Amino acid sequence: MNEIRNNIITISGQPVTGKSTTIKTLIKKLQELGYKEEDIHLESTGEAFRKYFNSLIEFINNIENKEKTEELLNKRELAKLFKIDEFRKCFSKDLARLKKSNIDFSNFTIEKANNMKEITEIRKIIDTIIDTDIKEKGKEINKEYRPNQIWIIDSRLAFSNIPNSFSVRLTSNSEVAAERLFNDKTRGIEDSRYNTLLEAKVERERRLTGEVKRYKQRYGIDLENPDNYDLIIDTSYASIEDISDIIIKGLQYYRNNQFFAKTWTSPKTLLPLQAERETLARDTLNFDEMVETLEKNGYNPSSEIEVVEVEGYKYIIEGHHRNFASAYIGKTLVPYTILAKDDETITKYGNTARERADSLTINMLYGHEGFIAKTDKDFSYKKMYPKIFEKLEEDIGDNR
Repeated sequence: MNEIRNNIITISGQPVTGKSTTIKTLIKKLQELGYKEEDIHLESTGEAFRKYFNSLIEFINNIENKEKTEELLNKRELAKLFKIDEFRKCFSKDLARLKKSNIDFSNFTIEKANNMKEITEIRKIIDTIIDTDIKEKGKEINKEYRPNQIWIIDSRLAFSNIPNSFSVRLTSNSEVAAERLFNDKTRGIEDSRYNTLLEAKVERERRLTGEVKRYKQRYGIDLENPDNYDLIIDTSYASIEDISDIIIKGLQYYRNNQFFAKTWTSPKTLLPLQAERETLARDTLNFDEMVETLEKNGYNPSSEIEVVEVEGYKYIIEGHHRNFASAYIGKTLVPYTILAKDDETITKYGNTARERADSLTINMLYGHEGFIAKTDKDFSYKKMYPKIFEKLEEDIGDNR
C-alpha cells in the first residue's frame, strides 16, 4: 500500500531567517496558483504555545477572583490543561514558587518564561500537549487524499511529528542574521535594544545555541542535522519570492516521488575556481545559451552545483556556467551538493577540498563579479568576503 502524501509543508528555521515573511508569501503564492483561502491551513506551534501560556498568565493574575477563574477555566486551552492530573499537581507546586519569586506578570513574556526554572515542568507539559496535537493533526490529514487542500505547519519538530510531510529548514549566516536583527525595529522590545551589530550577533548566536541544546536535551533531536529535512534553504542573500517558489516546487516533486536537490543557496556564496574566460567558453552550452535556457525553462532542481567547503566557505568544482548564468538573470537561489570539507579527499578528483580551494585567485573573483553585478550593481566579493581577500593579498605579497 502506497503512503499518502498530501500537501503538507512542515517548516522550521534558525532564529532570524525570515520564516514568518516566507510563510506569508507562500500563502499569497498558493492563492495565486488557485488554492482557495479556506483550503490553505496554517498551524503554528509557537502560536499555540502563546495561547496556552497567555491563558495561564491571565488565570494566575486573577487567582484571587473566583468568578473570573471559573470563567477562564472554560476557555479551551485552560480546560485542556486542567484535565491533566500531572499538570494540576505541577501547577500548584510552581504557582507557589512563582509567588515566592514575586514575578511581575504584567511584564511577563514567553522569552522570559523560556529561561525560568520555576516553570520548566509546566512548559514541558504544554509542549507535550502541542506535540501530541500536531501528531494527531498529521494522522488526520493523511487518512485520505486531499489534493485541493494544503497545510503549512510552522513547528521546529513537525518534521518528526508528521513524517509524511515535506520538511523545510531555513538557515542564515550569522552576519546577515545579526544585521536583520539589528535593523528590524518591528520585532518588539526584546529585539530593539541592541546598540551595535556585534550585540545583535551575540544574541542571535546565543538563541541558536540555546535552542539546539534545549531540543537535544528535551527530545534527543539535533535541529541542525540535515538528515531531518527534505529541503534546506540558506536565506542570507535570497529573495522571499525565490524562497517561496523553491518550497512550492519542492513540494510538487516530493508528492510525485521525484528527486529535488536538498540544499539551496545564493549564487553569491559559491566562489569560482576558474578564470572568467573558462566560464564564458563553450561547454555543453556556452554562457549565452545557458542564460537563455534558464530564462525559458528555469533551473533544473536535480542539477546540483558541486562544491567543496573549507572553513565555512563554499568553492565551485563543477557548475560555474549554471551558477553565474543564474546570478546574471537575477536568480537568488541555486542547488548545490558538497563533495568534501576541509582536509577530506574529493573522491572524484583525488585531492583534498583545501587543496582545491587554495587555487582561488583574486583575478578569478574580479573576473566573475560582473555576472552578479548585472542584477546587483552594489555587489563586491571584497566587501562580502574581506577575510578571503586579505589572505589572497597576503599571498600575493609573499610571492613578490
